[in-house]
Amino acid sequence: MPLSLRRLALVLWSLSITSTCPAMDDGIEGAEQLFGVWSNLMVSGKFGQDSPWLYYSDVSLRTTETARPFGDAGQQFQVSSVVTHDAIGYRFDARQSVHVGYAFAYAVPPLAREPMNENRAWEQYTFATPTALGSFQWRSRLEQRTVNISGDTAVRFRQLVRLAYPLDAAWSLVGANELFINLNSVDWGPAGGFDQNRVFVGVGYKFDATWRAEIGYMNQYINRDAVYDRDFNLMSLNLYADIP
Repeated sequence: MPLSLRRLALVLWSLSITSTCPAMDDGIEGAEQLFGVWSNLMVSGKFGQDSPWLYYSDVSLRTTETARPFGDAGQQFQVSSVVTHDAIGYRFDARQSVHVGYAFAYAVPPLAREPMNENRAWEQYTFATPTALGSFQWRSRLEQRTVNISGDTAVRFRQLVRLAYPLDAAWSLVGANELFINLNSVDWGPAGGFDQNRVFVGVGYKFDATWRAEIGYMNQYINRDAVYDRDFNLMSLNLYADIP
């Protein structure tokens, strides 16, 4: 990756963290603070040793606080969402790949206005390369989202920038920022414009050629327009299986 392109990507990453995440400006005073744990298992690989065709699958389980004000039982945590992604991809070369997939999400308050099933079709382009600062990834995803309580389709764009800086052969420092933009407005919730931002900082550990893990802190800021925004402080636990 050319040095100028790497610098541009890092500048854009920094700007997205500092300017697109309201959690880092005065707007945080109007946001509801909630805590939780987000666990993910991700499996990826190839259809054959030398095949350019790829597969990807994941499942995530999220536990969060119930929304304030707390009920009579006081502060409580609950399973708020379960999400799965499955996709088939194609690798053009060592740096570039595309995926087309399907996702299913089940969410309850405070992550949804009411208990909701969501179906997503999604398309993704990924650019990944080693750099002098570590492993760099630029991922762009487009989603078409439908839910069981409405017939409208919401379209959302997601941009992820990620850097893993190696400390030694096994350990690394990991930082990522993902910006979500709604491309239209629908009656079941999403409004056109800024949707949310996710910032992750943590450490990674590589067990062997197949398994690796990351643990760290994630801040998820969700824009809710007419009501108070939500600012989630999450422990993020991620387990990856990269099948040779």
